[in-house]
Formats: sequence, structure tokens, C-alpha cells
Amino acid sequence: GFSPAIEGDKSAMKSMQRLAQTIVSLTPATHFLVANEEDGIIYRYGIWDDDKSSDADDHTTITKAALDAIGSSRAGRVALPSEHPASNLLPTSATRCILVQSIDGYGSGGKSCLIIGSDRLLPAYTKNDLRWIGQLAVEPKI
Repeated sequence: GFSPAIEGDKSAMKSMQRLAQTIVSLTPATHFLVANEEDGIIYRYGIWDDDKSSDADDHTTITKAALDAIGSSRAGRVALPSEHPASNLLPTSATRCILVQSIDGYGSGGKSCLIIGSDRLLPAYTKNDLRWIGQLAVEPKI
């Protein structure tokens, strides 16, 4: 579902849906989030059977922690352990591999990122999977 922060932006909504469907269809990913440090979760795709973090303030705090983890990564992407706070934004089944990719801003402003969850470990992703996720992230408005 979409956050009220972007409900008026039909183009952004359509591009997020397309990106989520592509990543979940073509990679080991099972869940997909777009999160912003000011708005928290602004889009999510996948089946959520357990929602561990329901507070919007939690979502912004966790998003900031995920963005901080990216830090000085050259590719703007990191794989996080299942113990990282970002795991609270995903169902338990999707925390074996958590990828965080910085993206151009969405929402009210500030930094944004993709949080991609999988029930498989990082080696299940090919180098090309990771490369094109990074390339998609730098496209304007995905």
C-alpha cells in the first residue's frame, strides 16, 4: 500500500509498483519497501503476515538507521543482518537477507531508500541483480 505522503503523485506510485514487481519477480526478493527518513514507509509490496513495527515514529527511526548503515558505501547499497532494526519493517520470513539501496527522494523530503527482504541468503542474488537494482535506484524517480 501507499502512504498519504505520495498518494497524489500517480507517476511515482506507478513507477514504485513497477519497480517492486520487477525486483520481486526477477530476484530472490520476496518483499519490497520504499522508505523516507521523514515519512517512514511510503510504499510496500509483498504479503505481510506479521507487522512487527506499527508506529510511524518507529518507521522513521528505523529508516534513518537503515540509511545510516549505507554510510559511505560506494554503490549506495548494503546487506544488513537480520538483527538490524530494519528487520522490524519486514515480516520474519523476509529477514534472511535485507538489502538497503539509497534512492532519489520520495515523500516530503530528506533521504529515501529501498528495503528489500528475502527468505534466501545474499549469495542467491547474482552480481547482475545487485548491479541493476543500483542502476534503477539512480534513475530519476525510479
